[in-house]
Amino acid sequence: MTDASYPRTPGPLQSSSGASVNQDIISVKNLQLPAGVVASDVWGKPKEQPALLTITLVLNGGFASAASKDALDGSTIHYGELSKRIRSACGEQGQTSGDVSAHAERVISEMARKGEGKFIVARSVVEVNLPKASMYGDGATLINITEYDEAGEARAAQRVFVVKEVKLMLLVGVNAYERTAKQPIIASLWLYMGNAAGEKENGIAQTVALFKLEQTLVQITQDTSFETLESLADFTVTHLQKRLLSEMLPGSQVQLRFEKPRAIAFADAPAVEVFRETPVGGSAK
Repeated sequence: MTDASYPRTPGPLQSSSGASVNQDIISVKNLQLPAGVVASDVWGKPKEQPALLTITLVLNGGFASAASKDALDGSTIHYGELSKRIRSACGEQGQTSGDVSAHAERVISEMARKGEGKFIVARSVVEVNLPKASMYGDGATLINITEYDEAGEARAAQRVFVVKEVKLMLLVGVNAYERTAKQPIIASLWLYMGNAAGEKENGIAQTVALFKLEQTLVQITQDTSFETLESLADFTVTHLQKRLLSEMLPGSQVQLRFEKPRAIAFADAPAVEVFRETPVGGSAK
């Protein structure tokens, strides 16, 4: 992996030369929606469940004007009004995470358009977190990242599916005493889809595949007995691609992190990460 910016969750925009640029960001964290979201539950069945929405907006040009006047103006977005509008738009029964993201992005686009055709958002990140959609972890999150040009046209988009803090009990370690019993391993997984899924990106089959990732991760690892986290990580990501990603999401990129919290007494945990691309029209290596 040559790109040190992974995991590619919201980060600084870059200039054409690759250098980070100054930027101002507005966000709303864990906005509670008035209605639930229909998604696969931990048993793999579509079910309405609670969802929390996090919005992050990178402003085009920054909010220097509002900051200098200590008053809201056309250089910024009123986060209270943004929250109200999104909650109002996301109140329908039977809505999916895709519906929620679409409603939120529509509201963002409307509020980002100011006088004289000015559009003040350079990037929007919409995260739909489903805390009840994970059996072993801290929930599942679907992220839509969109970058806009100065006219407000979307010029790049990426979809990311995340499961974090998946608790596993595995036999892993090089020491003799580690070979006598399983110990806790914490797994986190990021799946970067971009436009790889093409026209299927909102399809039922793909959605089901996403929510199978955690279950498949557990199945792959539960009977392993590696000595090193490096071998465990490489084995797991390869089999995730063979079992699921190569067929359902060719062209996607997967990042897998394993932490071993009982390994070092005076550290939270050592960890290893692997990042792999899933080939299009070929077998995962």
